[in-house]
Amino acid sequence: MRDLIEQIKKTVVFLGYLDDQQRPNFIATGFLIRIANVFHLVTAKHVVVDPKTGKLTDEGLFVFFNTKTGGIGHRRLDDIKRQWDVQWLFHQRNDVDVAMIPFGLNPEQDDVLTIPEELFLSLDNVYELYDIFFLSYQPGLQASNRIVPVIRSGSISVINEDKSLYIDGAAFPGNSGSPVFLKPSPIRFDGRSITIGSDPLGGKFIGVIGAYLPYQEVAVSVQTGRPRVVFEENTGLSQVWSTDLVREIMESSVAKKQLQKLASRQEP
Repeated sequence: MRDLIEQIKKTVVFLGYLDDQQRPNFIATGFLIRIANVFHLVTAKHVVVDPKTGKLTDEGLFVFFNTKTGGIGHRRLDDIKRQWDVQWLFHQRNDVDVAMIPFGLNPEQDDVLTIPEELFLSLDNVYELYDIFFLSYQPGLQASNRIVPVIRSGSISVINEDKSLYIDGAAFPGNSGSPVFLKPSPIRFDGRSITIGSDPLGGKFIGVIGAYLPYQEVAVSVQTGRPRVVFEENTGLSQVWSTDLVREIMESSVAKKQLQKLASRQEP
């Protein structure tokens, strides 16, 4: 279990900016996968796109990761987009809060791993009450000279018809884009049987944290009858976009075209 967690930690990166003193200022979470032998960064769509206007907001955004020398490395997304002539990939459904883009890594220097495709678990194999965990950047924790994601846990509460899930696990600003995994369990059930003593699904990747589900209460003026103040609380439920949707982006015609373009540039 410890080895599994340590490996999963290395798939997580933080997104943010550099301040005037060149110190990292993190704002969100991401993780790394590999498509056709090309590294890709995955995060929540709303981290890089304004939900109201649909315009990109990734100008000046950096990706931060651990290095094998013991520090934090970073790469600017603007540079990667310009040098490789690549763009963000989104789902054809605008509501799917997932974004991915080819991302350059140096395996000799960067202390990172990718989530392999064999860990992707389809929604057909996921059930309510399964325990999960996710790894995130959490604002407010003491600063470190390493990328150290916090681990949160919960359980699957609802599997939605739009291929998303709600988990009973609180997410907060900064957690957007976190990878979600099934927690290993000594007892695993599905629609047909119960397995005791071994868990073939423990550690499988099931989706991406989008946003938490808020509860809003409106205070109305006694004099005018108009809303004056909106109180918002975190319900403790968070939306997860399933690996089925991640795969649909990976297998889209736009993604394949971009991969072909990258492959043609690498040919002698």
